[in-house]
Amino acid sequence: MIFEHLSKNKKMLLLALTSILVVGVFLFLYSPVIFQEGNPWPQIKGIMQLKFSDADIVQLSGSNNKFMTESKNGMVIHNFMGTKGYEFTGQMGSGYFFKSPKGRSAVATHKYYSRYYSLWTITEHQENSLADELKECLPKSDTANHEKCNELLKQITDYNSCVNAGFSIMESNPPQCATLDGRTFIQKINST
Repeated sequence: MIFEHLSKNKKMLLLALTSILVVGVFLFLYSPVIFQEGNPWPQIKGIMQLKFSDADIVQLSGSNNKFMTESKNGMVIHNFMGTKGYEFTGQMGSGYFFKSPKGRSAVATHKYYSRYYSLWTITEHQENSLADELKECLPKSDTANHEKCNELLKQITDYNSCVNAGFSIMESNPPQCATLDGRTFIQKINST
């Protein structure tokens, strides 16, 4: 009876050691895949959500712009961006470009996590700000761009709009902002 109990312990110990060895070999061989994104828990959770729910795309925990899909269906990202109000405009390499009727744009970048799963990083861009439009037209010297820049400069009517348009702030007291057309705006300071 003592020998039977001892042999059961040896069998359990051998089973536990074999399990640890198998898991260790698995982690050693597949660690570049498992840990390619750092902590693998968000991806493992995403895989479980894809497997055990009817979702085609899941947002990875801890991130606002990272998503996971199964690799077999490439149209998932098109459908997902369509639900957010975007239309597909083109693809360049692993980047998928989308545009909304309101002028916003987005880029969805694809990356394989494994043969079966894909990671997507979606970056949304707001429509061009006044500063972006001025950066585009100021270096150009043709008449159309000159007129466009003059119209954009007319939108600058106070200190805050001057700063938001990307013009520099002068080190003075009170601070001042000067536009390229020679206008200077002084920051209004409330005195109590």
